Amino acid sequence: MNIHVGNLAKTAKKEALVQLFQPYGKVVAATIARDKKSGESRGFGYVEMATRHEGEEAISHLNDKEFEGQKLHLSEAHERKDKAGRGSGKGGNRADQQRSSFFSPRGGQHNAGSMRRSGRRGS
Repeated sequence: MNIHVGNLAKTAKKEALVQLFQPYGKVVAATIARDKKSGESRGFGYVEMATRHEGEEAISHLNDKEFEGQKLHLSEAHERKDKAGRGSGKGGNRADQQRSSFFSPRGGQHNAGSMRRSGRRGS
């Protein structure tokens, strides 16, 4: 069972998270989400317990408990059903699609006339 661990202290370490959950069963994996650029904790993480029963025990005992000065918020983690709306990080709105078709090499000459100047300068 995967558990979302919210409100983690910025200083929390993976090893300490594992030790916190071990009394409730086998910890298969633990991760703390980190900022890609700075490497700083994003304030949440995930713990995977070996069985659903162990995960539920951990949630019932540790939810709202203080850990490294922060009150933890635990819940069962679910995979995202659809990433629509969050974006892929590559842009992709309708205006971008229209622009990319103009600049694509396969776009042909269909919009090329709109970039030409009229006969006189300054008009």
